Amino acid sequence: MLYSFPMIAARHKTLPYISFTILIVTLSLLPTLVTAAGKKPQLQFDHPEFQVRLLPRTPDQIAAFYEARGFPKQAIEILRKQCFITVSIRNKSRKVVWMDVSNWKFATPSGSLKRRDRKHWQSFWPTLPLEQRFQSTFRWTLLPESLDFRPEEAEGGNITLPRVPEPITMTAHFTVGDGSDAQRVPIKIEKIRCAEDAIP
Repeated sequence: MLYSFPMIAARHKTLPYISFTILIVTLSLLPTLVTAAGKKPQLQFDHPEFQVRLLPRTPDQIAAFYEARGFPKQAIEILRKQCFITVSIRNKSRKVVWMDVSNWKFATPSGSLKRRDRKHWQSFWPTLPLEQRFQSTFRWTLLPESLDFRPEEAEGGNITLPRVPEPITMTAHFTVGDGSDAQRVPIKIEKIRCAEDAIP
């Protein structure tokens, strides 16, 4: 099983650079990860200028990752109940690609699904309470709310959603280029499911 997540650290002054190798390892295992229902579909959007891939994480993967970093049991049990999806984005162009997660929308056949963003967790953790060092570690595993991808740059991080049994559809848009040459590119990824632990 895979327990390493790509983290946004290259631009954070207080953390060492997290190698692009982590991202490559994550993506290389994407087609082989399975659930009790069988092989997972490859969840991705390909555009000539950039690529977006999604990898839902099982509760066991989440628990193992944060347990290895010393998180208390109470926090781990809460995280196990979330729908974690690792997002990997690669700029394939010679232009800047802009990401703004605030325009990402998630929905099931039953209705819209609200993403649990950084503000959600920032207000929730003190109620547990969770030590600041663990809050910082968790924050660094999340996908930033906005980011500019330089030519050939790739980054990744996690998003969290309420755990639901229904398939999820994600819609969003990215911007490619600057100024008058900027192009707004809508994307859509369907049939996303919260990953479940394998049945023994």
